[in-house]
Amino acid sequence: MAMEINGLNTNQANANKAKSGQGVAATKSNAPAEAAQSSKSAGDTVQISAQAQSLNRIQSQVGKEAPVNREKVEALKAAISDGSYKIDARAIAKKMLESDSLF
Repeated sequence: MAMEINGLNTNQANANKAKSGQGVAATKSNAPAEAAQSSKSAGDTVQISAQAQSLNRIQSQVGKEAPVNREKVEALKAAISDGSYKIDARAIAKKMLESDSLF
């Protein structure tokens, strides 16, 4: 999908550069070399915030949680499909209200 800026899409802009004597391919090939030089001389560093570190720890803990009890899941699926599973609306409403108080 081409974006138009001031009525020119990317192909038109490249064609105009080629017509004006600016080498489109030459410009593209020099850009990575210049970027590499500037990043080496600038001494870029990365700092991870405390919030990001916390999220990373939480994500690793989620992967270590207890495995799913497949037998219980299959029993619930069977009960739902044959109609024997009964829903306790009061218990669901109670849990919803309890969880609402957390927010």
